[in-house]
Amino acid sequence: MYKNNWKSVRLNILFTSNNILCAITNIKGEVLFWTSAGSKKARGTKKVTLTTTISILQAILEYLNKSKVKYIHLNLNGFNKNKKVVLKYFKQSLFNILSITNNSMRAHNGCKKVKQRHI
Repeated sequence: MYKNNWKSVRLNILFTSNNILCAITNIKGEVLFWTSAGSKKARGTKKVTLTTTISILQAILEYLNKSKVKYIHLNLNGFNKNKKVVLKYFKQSLFNILSITNNSMRAHNGCKKVKQRHI
């Protein structure tokens, strides 16, 4: 039986106002590896700094190198100034990024009601 060493995974990164959560799943959606800023012993406002983000990305790249992953589907959620750093970090790595999705939606409270005409 032929075994393919070229794996493809989905990397989900959620940027919240207080934390950064990362999960690596296979294509079916089963979690293979996860990490967060809190698991790196960062507390309080230090969770959303650039150095914490880079340490999380290094842990992710270390896992991906160990598991011999070649292809990544990148999924980014939330709002953070370090989102561009994540994209730049993965473009410099040796992994092939197949797709990048950005699911950052902010509520705008819907359509405006039509005002009543006063005579």
